Amino acid sequence: MNKDEQLDKLHALELEIAKEIRRICQTHHIPYFLTAGTLLGAVRHGGFIPWDDDMDIGMLREDYERFLEACRTDLGERFFLQTWDTEPDYPFSFAKIRLNETHFREKFSENVKMHDGIFVDIFPFDNVPDDRRAQKRQARRYFVCKRLLWIKKGMGGNMREGPLGQRIRYWCFWLFAHLLPYEGIKRYFKQTQVKFNGQETQKVVTDGSYAYSKEAIDRGWVTHLEPIRFETETFLSYRDREAYLTHFYGDYHKLPPEEKRNRHLLMDVDFGPY
Repeated sequence: MNKDEQLDKLHALELEIAKEIRRICQTHHIPYFLTAGTLLGAVRHGGFIPWDDDMDIGMLREDYERFLEACRTDLGERFFLQTWDTEPDYPFSFAKIRLNETHFREKFSENVKMHDGIFVDIFPFDNVPDDRRAQKRQARRYFVCKRLLWIKKGMGGNMREGPLGQRIRYWCFWLFAHLLPYEGIKRYFKQTQVKFNGQETQKVVTDGSYAYSKEAIDRGWVTHLEPIRFETETFLSYRDREAYLTHFYGDYHKLPPEEKRNRHLLMDVDFGPY
């Protein structure tokens, strides 16, 4: 199987996972939305970005927690709900729905023993404080906590092979990660994420792969949703997707140069019985 065929197969299986997520959300009346590169692909390509290899779905925190609860009884047996509570060595603050009997091995997590099936990411969105100083504090805590959790569980070893500044930063985080208890870091990070959820704020944010300033988006975008076509299926996403995509990507209609068409750094993909 060549790389193009492999990517087509990967996309098809990720779409099956997304359909299961949609089924649970529809059954339990849980709002959700395609976000980040998945929404960009829907708008610009009618589905997957041709070189992309994942899917991103978002939910407000209350809906996210309801989704996790629904999965405990309603998730199909072909799938696995992966959170830092369902699997001890999973260090991310968002969930993945994995496809059992498959493998998607990434360089970043090669030393971590956990379910590594083909997946779709599900991100909880929490309130951003309106006060700028409070935003900066929250942003710093996001940055520090997520990296401590990664390194605590053996991820990100490839950072030791980068530029000098990156290597120094890695070893500083490594030291603190090994001095602090894992459960304590998790609790502090969760407290940081949900701290302002009892307030009415203008923006919400999630623990995505971009900087906090980019991930922090207008609340109205995530609360006003409408259907959008993605490949052969229809999902929900932001009604004001042009404003969202412009915020995230600038001139999102323009294709990036080939050297910036990023994918996960993979070691192996195994489609199992599929």
